[in-house]
Amino acid sequence: MSSPDTSLKAFNTLGLEINAQAVVIADTAEKIVAAWNTSQKQHQPFLVLGEGSNVLFLENFAGSVIVNAIKGIVIEEQDEAWHLHVGAGENWHRLVEHTLKKGIPGLENLALIPGMTGSAPIQNIGAYGVELKDVCHYVDVLHLTSGKTARLHRDECHFGYRDSYLSMY
Repeated sequence: MSSPDTSLKAFNTLGLEINAQAVVIADTAEKIVAAWNTSQKQHQPFLVLGEGSNVLFLENFAGSVIVNAIKGIVIEEQDEAWHLHVGAGENWHRLVEHTLKKGIPGLENLALIPGMTGSAPIQNIGAYGVELKDVCHYVDVLHLTSGKTARLHRDECHFGYRDSYLSMY
């Protein structure tokens, strides 16, 4: 195994001088699955990372770090509500700002929470009496081993206080 040589400084909010053997910026599910397959063939550890706001690296990472960069915000307006489908690599606070600029209420209590939208359902983010479970109708989950995506509806996520079914993975 070669020594870690790719900097993670830009990918953790503490800006620590930590390295990984490989860093993959993945803007599609296919790139995440390909990186997963490569790490498995090489028997390397694998870590999907958003903005690194909930991670403290204590030493170099002897494996592959995949930076989730899946972007996109699709807004569908209906008579009684707006429905958003948001890429897991979107910054959470910028999503909140985007909805407010578009005149879409509902997420404003969740402003300034660090991280990506993809990690929001894992810990059921919340603030000031609002939790993600209150506004989330479904989560699309990528199964790394099969490369397939499954849609979990709100009740299947088993949202709890700063917890969900997704935190087990």
